[in-house]
Amino acid sequence: MRQLEPVPPATPAEIEAAVGAATAAMAGSWPRDHRRRAEVLHTWAQLLQDHATELAADLVRETGKPIGEARIEVAGAVDALRFNAGLARLPLGRAGSLPDGSEAHLVREPVGPTVFITPWNWPVLLLLRDIAPAFAAGVTALVKPAPQTVHVTRRIIEIGHQAGVPRDVLHVLPGGVEVGSALVRHPDTRAVAITGSTTAGQAVMRDASETMTRPLLELGGKATLVVLADGDLRAAVETAARAAVITSGQMCMACTRILVHADHAAEAEDMLRSLLGATHPGDPRSADTRLGPLISEAAMNKVGAMVDRARADGRVVIGGEQVRPDALPGHFLTPALVADLDVTSPVIQEDIFGPVLSLEVVGDDAEAVARANATPFGLAASVWSRDLSRGFAVARSLQAGTVWINGYNHSYAEMPSGGVRMSGLGRTRGVEGVEQFTELKHVHFSLR
Repeated sequence: MRQLEPVPPATPAEIEAAVGAATAAMAGSWPRDHRRRAEVLHTWAQLLQDHATELAADLVRETGKPIGEARIEVAGAVDALRFNAGLARLPLGRAGSLPDGSEAHLVREPVGPTVFITPWNWPVLLLLRDIAPAFAAGVTALVKPAPQTVHVTRRIIEIGHQAGVPRDVLHVLPGGVEVGSALVRHPDTRAVAITGSTTAGQAVMRDASETMTRPLLELGGKATLVVLADGDLRAAVETAARAAVITSGQMCMACTRILVHADHAAEAEDMLRSLLGATHPGDPRSADTRLGPLISEAAMNKVGAMVDRARADGRVVIGGEQVRPDALPGHFLTPALVADLDVTSPVIQEDIFGPVLSLEVVGDDAEAVARANATPFGLAASVWSRDLSRGFAVARSLQAGTVWINGYNHSYAEMPSGGVRMSGLGRTRGVEGVEQFTELKHVHFSLR
């Protein structure tokens, strides 16, 4: 990861000017011209595809993620734009007759100027995952990117302007918490979408409450993979090992826990030790690298402290060591497997945001469900069983916004995603993602 020139934060005057322009644009043609918005989103997608190699390299430079993962991120952003370009032309709402013979028309109108607070871990995909349905709905956007990924975010928005997004419709306002807070608390912004930690989401909720700004929050996760007694153990374990090191574990849907039946615990531990032990940090510019550096020294120290806590509360089977592969710059940790932890341990309860996987042993399906649900989070989970009825029953019992059966991390522009409990509010993606950025109005006709 190469440090780029810092970008000064947006000033109060710049914030006021951007919000004013975004508010004025809501009275223009942008919210009403469905076909224009669809064409712009299609063009934006094509331009991103044309610049995919450049953008993937930008992601590696700013985040340290492996180049293969960066390419997947850009492809996902292109897909989000293309899917929502179609939805931009979809009439939303419904109409019907009431018992007294009158007519009701439910209209969905764009909510208004919307703040987008984006993270550094998947800055391109998570920005466009939310902005694409928001533009399909017809809102205007004020983007506050993470300080670590301002440059790539600015490039994405520059390409959006080239695609035809009016400059008064799409703004980027760099800075820290104070800039985001000022945007959310502004009386003219009507909604906010944030992907970040639960702590950040709670702060946004407090700010949003001042003006009743609508929140869309995708927050911390503690994704759990449950292998039932009849599940395909090898496939499940291999999946968990791969999913634990996505973005070096710095991803809300990274696999952080694997729950295995007691009859298979020893075998699972042996396989995980081998798989994680063979996953070496390396140069993120190399196509062979699956594990890059953590985002900062502070992040590495935080994860290291959690590994130390796991050693005190239970066992560290393998990993969690600071390394410097080939003298590369950056903050690298080997992936850690921890075990024998009580469910109350902070290692189980907190979002570590690093390549740490906890192996936990259960006796039956009921214990697996209870243990999986025993954290405050609820973003994603996975269940493995050869009996789909059994797997579905467990999936329905897990408290998570998304549950995969015999798979992991399958996300689609067509299907809504989001968290429950401390993992967030609202849904993005799918038709529901467009509706998230609309207000529902009831227009009543008394026919005489």
